[in-house]
Amino acid sequence: MKTRTVLLWILILIVIDQSIKITINAYFRECQFEIIPSFLEFNPTFNIQHSWVNTLINKNFGLNVGLLPHVILYLFIGVFFSAYFFYYRNNILKNSRLLDTSIIFLYAAIFCALIGNLIWIKGTLDYIYLKPLFVFDLKDTYVDLAIILFIIYVNRNRAQLKSIKTRDVFLYVKKRLLKEKT
Repeated sequence: MKTRTVLLWILILIVIDQSIKITINAYFRECQFEIIPSFLEFNPTFNIQHSWVNTLINKNFGLNVGLLPHVILYLFIGVFFSAYFFYYRNNILKNSRLLDTSIIFLYAAIFCALIGNLIWIKGTLDYIYLKPLFVFDLKDTYVDLAIILFIIYVNRNRAQLKSIKTRDVFLYVKKRLLKEKT
């Protein structure tokens, strides 16, 4: 896919996620019902713990990671996967729709997470309750889809990816960044 197309899809997914949250917050905040009895429930909740992983950690171990580590983690994941994504896309398998789609979901999730943690004042609005574990939202589904698609991509291209060394990826990124500066 062209970079413009990838960016457009990321924006579309962000708009869908945020539109759902704005609509739920405005009209369905007090609504609650079972989607699949004893399994899934519509239950809008502001998650002040910044992620479902942190919710589970806090529930089971009494630890709260906090906002700043979450923001740093999202930014680190974005930078880390960008390096691999551009290396794979430009050196290994050009025009891989599977990799592009994985990256689209990943970056939509990262931006939605940042918006949820930095802009929504009451916390991240989650609305699907997976009983009895946690409440999640569309952004969390984006993350899951990104991971699944990336695993499929890696599995399908195992032979080409075996020879890649992390050092080569970072040298490639460094070379690209230095080229951009000049």
